[in-house]
Amino acid sequence: MHSIRTFAAAVAAAAVIVAPAFAETILSGADAHQRLAGQTFDFNCVDGTRGQASYGKSGVATANYRLPTAGDDAAIQKDHGRVRAEGGNVCIRWNNLNGGNEGCYRMTERRPGVYRIAEGQMRWCELSQRGVERAAN
Repeated sequence: MHSIRTFAAAVAAAAVIVAPAFAETILSGADAHQRLAGQTFDFNCVDGTRGQASYGKSGVATANYRLPTAGDDAAIQKDHGRVRAEGGNVCIRWNNLNGGNEGCYRMTERRPGVYRIAEGQMRWCELSQRGVERAAN
């Protein structure tokens, strides 16, 4: 029994020491919009959608992407949309993606230049800013 407590205490202590290295910063919608504005990102989504997106300072977005059902030799899809802030979320309405419906997402900064937009735990995309060195956690 003593070894179980010692092990549990060691795991808890390690978690306290390591947790800051894996901490993500939750961004407000305004902060998220500001970080996206004027930038170009590579993105990969949990559903397999992947591509590149650019966000203008005016909130206009463009995306070149492949859906998960498309092979590497399939034509790249193109879309345009609008990005805006709403409370704690960044909202994006694409012309085609997401059926043309607006989606509002929580955005976190995982490390400098790497962000995750998410709707719950099961639906997310990771954005990697172009031109920023991406050191692993």
